Amino acid sequence: MRNFFRHLQLILLCLGLSVSVAQAQERHADYPMSTKWEAFSLGQQARAQSGLSARHLAVLFVEPDAGWYTYAQDPGGFGKPTRLTASLDSGKAPLAAYYPPGTPKQDAFDPSVTVNAYLGRTPIFLPLPESAALPQAITASLDLLLCTKDKCLPTKVDLRFTVSSKPDLPEALNQPWWPTFLKALKLQGQATGLEPAPAVAPSPAPAVGDTGQWQGLKPRYLQPGLEVGGLTKAILLGLLAGFVLNFMPCALPVISIKLSSLLAGGCGTTEAQRRSKIRAHFLFLALGALTYFMFLAALFGFTDLAWGQLFQQPSIVLALAVIVFALSLSLLGVFTLPVIDLKFDQMTTHPKLQSFFTGMLTTLLATPCSGPFLGGVLGWALLQPPIVITTVLLSIGLGMASPYLLLCVFPSLVRFTPKPGPWTCHVERLVALFLMGTCIYLLNILPEYMLVSTLVLLLVTAVSCTFWGLAGPGYDTRRAIAFKLLAVLLIAVSAYWVMQPRVKTQWERYSPQALTAMLGTELVLVDFTADWCPTCKVLEQTNLTPERMKGLKDAYGLRIMKADLTERNPEAEALLTALGSKSIPLLAIFPRKSPQEPVVLRDLFTPQQLEEAVAQAAKR
Repeated sequence: MRNFFRHLQLILLCLGLSVSVAQAQERHADYPMSTKWEAFSLGQQARAQSGLSARHLAVLFVEPDAGWYTYAQDPGGFGKPTRLTASLDSGKAPLAAYYPPGTPKQDAFDPSVTVNAYLGRTPIFLPLPESAALPQAITASLDLLLCTKDKCLPTKVDLRFTVSSKPDLPEALNQPWWPTFLKALKLQGQATGLEPAPAVAPSPAPAVGDTGQWQGLKPRYLQPGLEVGGLTKAILLGLLAGFVLNFMPCALPVISIKLSSLLAGGCGTTEAQRRSKIRAHFLFLALGALTYFMFLAALFGFTDLAWGQLFQQPSIVLALAVIVFALSLSLLGVFTLPVIDLKFDQMTTHPKLQSFFTGMLTTLLATPCSGPFLGGVLGWALLQPPIVITTVLLSIGLGMASPYLLLCVFPSLVRFTPKPGPWTCHVERLVALFLMGTCIYLLNILPEYMLVSTLVLLLVTAVSCTFWGLAGPGYDTRRAIAFKLLAVLLIAVSAYWVMQPRVKTQWERYSPQALTAMLGTELVLVDFTADWCPTCKVLEQTNLTPERMKGLKDAYGLRIMKADLTERNPEAEALLTALGSKSIPLLAIFPRKSPQEPVVLRDLFTPQQLEEAVAQAAKR
């Protein structure tokens, strides 16, 4: 499924995979989490304590972003269990996965239910069979549900890791998570001296239409008359469901586009011209809507997707946000879109093509959720062969396009549409504001960690659209092409940047107790920062990058702490004052031998100055 979507995405994703002989860390661009593989040896004492005969252990660390959590393998009263399926490339048998117990918490969506959750960095354990000779490559799939207090994101990622044949792999027995591993073994059952055999054996992901462990459920629907058992009823209810979908809250984001289409279709100097124009305009709007439903039919017929799951892909939501924002700028007169134009004039270059793509866009934006009659229709249709899926979805599309087709069949209804005039300029601005509201709706769908970078992308889109608008009619052809290519390039590069995986620096949170414990034994760097400090953010993006900080940690054994002053932090403010400052940014490096004489960098500094300061402190 994910490979399929990569062909739909606006920008190729860079997964930023870094692999070493003993560990591999990956930041997943589409999801608010990171994973890290590590390999360990199981010595004689470790095997005795665990009852395993395995000599090596692969551990996958799963770390949701701040504010996110996932359900445990045993989620308790609610939630989707976290599952890791894995196998060695040298054998087809699945590896046994052992999961730590979750932390009990009130479910965010139903506080009356207690669930078991993984709230932070969580290890999942894969003992390798005793007979497995190193090196060994592991192919794995991680399936979980990432949630915040107000939304959830179904997540599935494919992973690979190679356990090296180096003899100096770290001993598992000495790791801080060893007691957790023993608990995981106890939870899932272990036969001493035998190969791992968990109580719940891993199994491949269910095939399309496979209900897995829920095979025996017999649902009793409250309104059985709306359930579908045959093609005829599915088509009739599909027509009705598609029509009703025009008036559901799902369609609110596109009301402004439909208003534009209605007024644009009514343009014309004479009644005959208006009828001809409105017939062609709404016919191609309907064709655009039906084409999108044909695309959905192909998608549902050959993948295991459900209705609305396109909106689970951040890259697709991002592309829609850019298009809708560009539409709003077009209506405000910044530039003219070459394919989709919602202005109410008669200067459209390709009216039929623009109507067609506008119909596709409005249908895409209006179908992230369901409506009356639709649940039963889709529940039956999506389990049928592709030809049945196509027929039913076309009936839904026909129902949704029926208002357009009605105006095609009865063009005399055009007399009820107002004739364009100077007043439409004000309506254009109003529609532009509605479209910007649609952008806010789309931004709300994106993961929180993408919001700021997406706002930057929209700002770049505004600048790019301005360049495009400068290359209007009468402008030198070569310069016009150069301006337009520059506009497209700016948006493409910015979108690529937004979709890049964010590698996080593992900063420790500042506290007086933690710093005091390190002083005199560790080389410690403390960075004073705040979200309201633009200079601090520039330094984080340019000088204090994850790659540079990792290099300094490896080279000097540096410990790094972050003192966050976004909100009142008296403890951090006291240290800042003691360092002789009342402003940020400020960075202090405490030497091992003379921690009472920290090296301080104020305000702006270069990467060279940072490394020089760390090197100077390391010598003292």
